[in-house]
Amino acid sequence: MTRTYARSLCGCRIYDLIPFYRGVKITVVGVISSKKVVGLMTLNWSMDGRAFEVFIEHFLVPNLWEAAVVVMDNLPAHKLGTMEPLIQAAGASLLNLSRYSPDFNSIELWWSQLKFFLRQFSPSTTKMVDILLATARLFGQS
Repeated sequence: MTRTYARSLCGCRIYDLIPFYRGVKITVVGVISSKKVVGLMTLNWSMDGRAFEVFIEHFLVPNLWEAAVVVMDNLPAHKLGTMEPLIQAAGASLLNLSRYSPDFNSIELWWSQLKFFLRQFSPSTTKMVDILLATARLFGQS
């Protein structure tokens, strides 16, 4: 999560220290509505079906409201059979996007902005990412 580009005066070179570490992969899972961030979770390594199920149970379902529509893309972890009953039990419905349709997924622009924010600080641990996400949420509410 380091910056990928920099700016300088014309003819001047930019120097920056980019940490090189062989740490764990950090994954951020999130849900947004048209008005707010509904839920966020960070985890070490990649997300699998079990981690996504924990996210649904503990972060999404408690924050759902009656007649909400949950839109998911085609990640294999999103297609577990246990997801839809959990979402429907909260009074919401599930809508799966068609294949290869990131343009229809409204969260993609949000992820881009969040990654830009995180890259400014080059976090290397899950705890650092959690602190930055809490800071971003705090400033996003004011």
